[in-house]
Amino acid sequence: MPRKITDREREQRRERDQRAAQSRKEVASILKINLEALEKLSPLEREAVEQELLAVERAFAANPLLKYQPHRKQAYFHQLPHPPLRAFFGGNRSGKTTATMVDTIVQAVDWELCPEHLLGVKRWTPPFYCRVVTPDLTGTLDGVVLQKFRDWCPKAQLHGGAMDKAYDKVRRVLQFKNGSRIEFFSNDQDLDKFGGSALHRVVYDEEPREDIRRECLMRLIDYGGEELYGMTPLHGMSWVFDEIYEPWERDALEDGRVVVVDMDDNPHLDRATMQRVLQGLSPEEREARKSGRFVSFSGLIYPQFSTKTHVIPELDPREIPPRAEVFCGIDPGYRHMCAVVFCYLTSEDELVVFDEIAAVGHTVQTVCKQINEKIAHWRRKPAWFVIDPAARNKSGQTGRSDQQEFHDNGIVTIPGQNAVTAGINRLAERLDARRLKVCANCHELRGEFKRYRWVKDRTRVEDQSPEKPVKKDDHLLDALRYVVMQRPLRPLEEQLPETATFKDRMLRKSLERLSRLGKVPDHPSGPGIYA
Repeated sequence: MPRKITDREREQRRERDQRAAQSRKEVASILKINLEALEKLSPLEREAVEQELLAVERAFAANPLLKYQPHRKQAYFHQLPHPPLRAFFGGNRSGKTTATMVDTIVQAVDWELCPEHLLGVKRWTPPFYCRVVTPDLTGTLDGVVLQKFRDWCPKAQLHGGAMDKAYDKVRRVLQFKNGSRIEFFSNDQDLDKFGGSALHRVVYDEEPREDIRRECLMRLIDYGGEELYGMTPLHGMSWVFDEIYEPWERDALEDGRVVVVDMDDNPHLDRATMQRVLQGLSPEEREARKSGRFVSFSGLIYPQFSTKTHVIPELDPREIPPRAEVFCGIDPGYRHMCAVVFCYLTSEDELVVFDEIAAVGHTVQTVCKQINEKIAHWRRKPAWFVIDPAARNKSGQTGRSDQQEFHDNGIVTIPGQNAVTAGINRLAERLDARRLKVCANCHELRGEFKRYRWVKDRTRVEDQSPEKPVKKDDHLLDALRYVVMQRPLRPLEEQLPETATFKDRMLRKSLERLSRLGKVPDHPSGPGIYA
């Protein structure tokens, strides 16, 4: 009498059949085999094809790298030559973790185990030493990263021939037969844990702390190693934005490759499920989670600034209108940036920023020399220079002020208005009216417009003090703010107050008449009284 099958055995069979069916579908998809057409074949023909599929399944099981088919942007991320830094900024489920971990496995295995279609990915010859840094040691490491190694690593290459034998849970190290070694750390560990031996590669699954990144860089010196980032930018305008993304965006990232991948770029995702998951997210979170782009979750101060609307091509000195009023704004600094913006105002009240100086660690004398070089290049002397009013304060060490230092070096300045909120509003008015243009060569100022944001304070209530800007990425914007406060947006004619006194009306008519004669700038604030 046959033995009765237990419920547990029945469940195990069902799971085994499901895995087999899924494996068959996966193989058929990679080989582009129509399973419906297969069912219509004669029994003899179908058996022959199924035997071939079974052989392919066994090959895939022995070496899962055979079935890795990168999508277009993953392929670009993998391709040789490998620069010292590669970053995969992707939305959720865009394939970033798979790309970084498969790339790492390819480096760790022997050359003969590397499939032909991935030979263009392999750079290092074993033994290969790598470090993987994850957000935590539980959910992300155990549930995501180590699972990628189980899914994609050829088991014959692992020490002991199996993942459980090759992975030391105490030391968190994965050992290969050929001597390759992959160690796992997390972003919440103390910095002193990140010392150790030389490495060929460090992989960051999601954004690391900046101090951890600096420490890991030291481990790459011996082998001329490389960094890999696979992350969804959920921390806003962080150090990764400043040091990697923003320089790449303006073609200034040296020896680096950045790939920005939208969820739509992954052909294996179900579109209906993707749309359902994204519903209800804020526009900022949707942009980060779907498109892999950096956004400010605490709120940009100038969200209306647009490259398309407010950035114009670099000018030639001859392109500055002859009657345009030219002036400079200065935000002094030594340890931080000393920022200078060069502007002119057209008769149509359009403010154009045509050049900048962003000097870090420079003396006032050096900055003044740079200002005079700019003046010589543009062949236009500013009518006036406006400076941070705090520049009037005397230093406790020298007994002199920055304003005096600029004066001694030939740059006579007037103190600006430092009402931050009012200045932000004035600048925003010009952006809204499209009466502010920034030339393409002003890279630092353009970057500050994209990063300048409010302090993130979730505990703030309505009756507290107003929101404050983050005191970072604002030096050139401060200099521009002083300029805008001197030359606010001209009100429209129909918006001029009708309650003006007789004296006000006569003064306005006189200024309009002088403007038509070309004796004063065509601006409601009148002639250049600071010239």
